[in-house]
Amino acid sequence: LPETGVVARQLWRSSGLAPADIDVGILYDHFTPFVLMQLEEFGFCGPGEGGAFVAADALPLNTHGGQLGEAYLHGMNGIAEAVRQIRGTSVNQVAGAARSLVTAGTGVPTSGLILGADG
Repeated sequence: LPETGVVARQLWRSSGLAPADIDVGILYDHFTPFVLMQLEEFGFCGPGEGGAFVAADALPLNTHGGQLGEAYLHGMNGIAEAVRQIRGTSVNQVAGAARSLVTAGTGVPTSGLILGADG
């Protein structure tokens, strides 16, 4: 997913943040393998390591149930869940969540944003 890698590099560069600064990942999940690919492209793990990263429960992912659990709204539900995590009002609240990464789309167009309690 080279376009996702472009978005990831731009997002980390413009925010001054890195994968280790993220508390919750809300990743576009129209097809399950794309979650693993996004984890790799965003630098949470190396190429081919997405499955092991998820199995290790290293980062809370799609705490709203993803598109299967809520609806297929092309990322809008992910933004809403990220806001709930930051506010501390999510049904599946991650303790101490201060920053959420949200992605939408995995082709063209694709997007990513970081929402945080610190602005």
